[in-house]
Amino acid sequence: MLQTGIAALSQTVADLSIGERAVSAAKVILTGFIVVFSMLFLLIVIIKVYSAVIAGVQNASDRRMRKKEKVMEPITNGSIASSKLVYVTPPTVDEGIPEEVVAVIAAAVAASASPGVTTHIKSIKKSNGGRSAWANAGVLDNTRPF
Repeated sequence: MLQTGIAALSQTVADLSIGERAVSAAKVILTGFIVVFSMLFLLIVIIKVYSAVIAGVQNASDRRMRKKEKVMEPITNGSIASSKLVYVTPPTVDEGIPEEVVAVIAAAVAASASPGVTTHIKSIKKSNGGRSAWANAGVLDNTRPF
């Protein structure tokens, strides 16, 4: 039965003129283009919607973190005569950095600050460990545009 269907189809194709074959081929190509581009458009829409959802979730988590940061502990400004309170948020610290290192960095920043100047440490991160500061300066100097 399948062979008779194939034979009938090949007989029908053989009866078509060159112009009819060209029109039939154009229809197949046009249908293929329409299917491919409609699927690409559908994928673009899906990716845009997905990125909007992810951005919304990230913004919501950022808002929650900001609300947590608003709950700050008051500390005095350092001078006994000053009754002004300064609110300090703890810095964000990468994992693997010991508390002692954070304390030393905070003490060094506080010691190097001028009297009466309030300093804040926003975050403490490990260096990338790739190049030294001198090597980075050389790379930047040699790759700067004209």
